[in-house]
Amino acid sequence: MILTEAELDRSGAPSRSARASLDLVEPPRSSRLSVPAHFVNPGPLPDAEGDAVGFVGWVIGGSGDGLLLLKFYDTRYHAPVVANVRLAVALQLSRTTSEGVLDPDVAHFVCNPLSGQMYRLPPAIETTKYSTGRGLLTRSESRHGSPDRYVVAELTRGESGSSVLRRFMSETEEWDDVATVRSSSGSERAAAAERVMHLDHQVVAFGGRLWWVDGALSVDPFSDRPEERFVELPKGSVLPDLTGIGGRRILGLYRRMGVSEGKLRYVEVSNAKKPFVVSAFSLDDEGSSWTLEHRMEITPSWKGELKVPEKPRIGAIDPLNANVVYLIFLHEVLAVDMAKGEVIGRSSPDDVNSSSVVPCILPPWLESCQIPSAATLSSKKTDVERNTLADTLVPWD
Repeated sequence: MILTEAELDRSGAPSRSARASLDLVEPPRSSRLSVPAHFVNPGPLPDAEGDAVGFVGWVIGGSGDGLLLLKFYDTRYHAPVVANVRLAVALQLSRTTSEGVLDPDVAHFVCNPLSGQMYRLPPAIETTKYSTGRGLLTRSESRHGSPDRYVVAELTRGESGSSVLRRFMSETEEWDDVATVRSSSGSERAAAAERVMHLDHQVVAFGGRLWWVDGALSVDPFSDRPEERFVELPKGSVLPDLTGIGGRRILGLYRRMGVSEGKLRYVEVSNAKKPFVVSAFSLDDEGSSWTLEHRMEITPSWKGELKVPEKPRIGAIDPLNANVVYLIFLHEVLAVDMAKGEVIGRSSPDDVNSSSVVPCILPPWLESCQIPSAATLSSKKTDVERNTLADTLVPWD
């Protein structure tokens, strides 16, 4: 298991044979996924030592079997370096077309972190005002093995207020919109849907579905008639929608959903002032209610000689040990065993470059696994040998 971040690699000349590369380290340090710059944009890039910043990238999600979903912004904004610190300024990321809002300056990739193979998703036209984060889900014909297909999906709100599933499927290599069928109703469900559209949060793949917070809203994006399933968050976790879009995105830093030891987990930091309280819950097997498993205070006297100058953010839930969560402070990531109430590991100040990290499990077959595509799926069905490598790699010319 690793924690992953993404960055742009400006070294080396453009080449079709180039790959993303993973600098693998043990958590709570973050492994760095370096993406060749020409994969993101074949054109000239700003000087890495200058005041202009060209691209900002993140790992925004994972499939649960090792594939990652990446997002890069072509920002092209002025950010001078003062006292070895780059100062960022506000930027406009989207552009409006006659058909809707198009984000040509935003690039999404599906990546195999061990082989370095990448597939660039085509841009999607945004025709609705509100949308959630995107998630990645895979499926395999065998119970344990490499995936045969995948889908990248997000939930958007149509003009009528109903939810629409926007998805990109590897079989078609195109985006399409599918209306969702609501499985619950009433004022509580309507309020939950409103919160979902506003929260900037990592989307989780679990149980053949993608899960969004707030509360736990899930959809099977492979289905042509998908149904929404909704589970309210634990009592006290649901807040009225009073803070607006920006406030909801900030709130997303202090709560996290993840999968560990075969269950869906939810961890949050209390809204109260010091001492900060971290609570961890698990969803029952019926998917109907949450069980509190751990609750602990973070104080200056906490074991590990931790000084608490700020409210900790939830970085990730360890997928292999449900007792362990990764908390992000200003200059370090701490691995915390909530069952023992102890710090069991910490990163160095140089290891923290982003507000969040994504846990990734690396199965033994991942390095030899190809990212599924329409060509590879057709090859499997017809048993005809095809040259699919050039189709699945990101073109640069």
